[in-house]
Amino acid sequence: MEGGGHFQMKGKSKDIIDLKGKENFQKEGRGFANLVNEPYLQINQVCLESGQQVPPHEANSNVTLNVVYGEGILSFEGESAIMSPGKLFRVPYRSLMSIKNESPARLVFLVFKTPHPEDV
Repeated sequence: MEGGGHFQMKGKSKDIIDLKGKENFQKEGRGFANLVNEPYLQINQVCLESGQQVPPHEANSNVTLNVVYGEGILSFEGESAIMSPGKLFRVPYRSLMSIKNESPARLVFLVFKTPHPEDV
């Protein structure tokens, strides 16, 4: 099955989320799409054009970041790391963090928050 939608497997409904179809780039600020919003889990997709950033903020849950494509700089608690596909980045709850796209290409990454920030 291509794209997004639902399918049945062993009597249970499953979702397919088309990440490319959910991309939301903005001229100003970051692009954002909420993909999953459940009591135990929130998954968001963030899109940054070259030069854009997610400003410094305190993580409102335990956060795991996964780059779909592109490259960025993750800063948290005074340290920095290059974000790129094939790596998971774990950021503990209440850590000060920011993400910048300093590359000439677009950056798309997934943000997994568990538990859901409303349950922390």
